[in-house]
Amino acid sequence: MDFTHYTDKSVELAMDLVNTFDIPYQTDDLTHLEGLQRFLSAHGMAGKVDENDLARVKDLRTALRRVFEARSDREAAEILNRLLAEARATPRISAHDDSPVHMHFEQVDASVADQLAATTAMGLAVVLCDFGRERLGICASDSCRFAFIDVSKNRRKQYCGDKCATRENVAAYRARRRAGHS
Repeated sequence: MDFTHYTDKSVELAMDLVNTFDIPYQTDDLTHLEGLQRFLSAHGMAGKVDENDLARVKDLRTALRRVFEARSDREAAEILNRLLAEARATPRISAHDDSPVHMHFEQVDASVADQLAATTAMGLAVVLCDFGRERLGICASDSCRFAFIDVSKNRRKQYCGDKCATRENVAAYRARRRAGHS
């Protein structure tokens, strides 16, 4: 799959934000402002954040997870349209950091939460419109449940990566062996 430079980063940002909360282990990388600052820094984003930003980013994370879990294009589109409207996403052409000109969708004076919402929602919107909702997934492993982007040719990816796929396949094999030897 060949996303644009902007979409690649935005989709990765959305996926990484969703994955800051580990559902099976109930661990949250965004419990404090320092966690949000680390997340932003890891993704080349800067900005002053406060408790309101933290709460809004956690709400955004929940909404983005619902996009990955959506059962239809329409359901995903409704969530993304709401996020884009709330973030007041406005397309603009930007040239910074010696990068080629590219699109941004957040307002120039947007808060960190609105920047994240506009950027991630727009990236996922491009994937949804160009490739379909089935490219967005949640790992089928009950011990993982991370969000992932399916870039496989057959659009049948079930696990976020090889580690989860191998673990689940080995467990299934062992269960079949036990059942056959009972």
